[in-house]
Amino acid sequence: MEMYLKEFSEENSTDYIALYKEFIQYNSDLVPDILDIKCENIDDYHNLLKEIENRRNGNHIDKDWYHDGYYYLAYDNKEIVGLGCIRNNLTEKGYEIWGNIAYGIRPTKRKMGYGTKIAMLLVDEAKEMGIKDIILCHYETNEISPKIFNKIGAKYLNTVISPYSGKTVLRYIIK
Repeated sequence: MEMYLKEFSEENSTDYIALYKEFIQYNSDLVPDILDIKCENIDDYHNLLKEIENRRNGNHIDKDWYHDGYYYLAYDNKEIVGLGCIRNNLTEKGYEIWGNIAYGIRPTKRKMGYGTKIAMLLVDEAKEMGIKDIILCHYETNEISPKIFNKIGAKYLNTVISPYSGKTVLRYIIK
């Protein structure tokens, strides 16, 4: 595996649209949150690029969770296998419930080790941004994330009930 992260750009439109459509086709969880934005054609992709720029600059609807967000496509050689985000400058709410990192693996590429590799790449990127205590969170029903978090050296912090979703959230940290 030659894994790397790549920022969203015009040249990635075809790759991302195919990835997005696969998430929808498989009725998969739309994580990270950028997948909530419809992206079925090039016009949608241009709108997505504008939203990604807004999030990077702190001009977005989730400002009560984090200030600036950075989104990446994850490739194995030249094949897109997933995507991820880093939420920087978390608010108290973001710190307690969301965490700094989120990622999603293309449904047809799951159970191949990509989640661990993408999580490690995102942690490295977060450290380069100067994030000292990287918070990772997952819902209690997620059985995969705790295994990945353990592999990348995250330490369990605590469990909270999200006042927003009512779901149990497990929190971890990487120092």
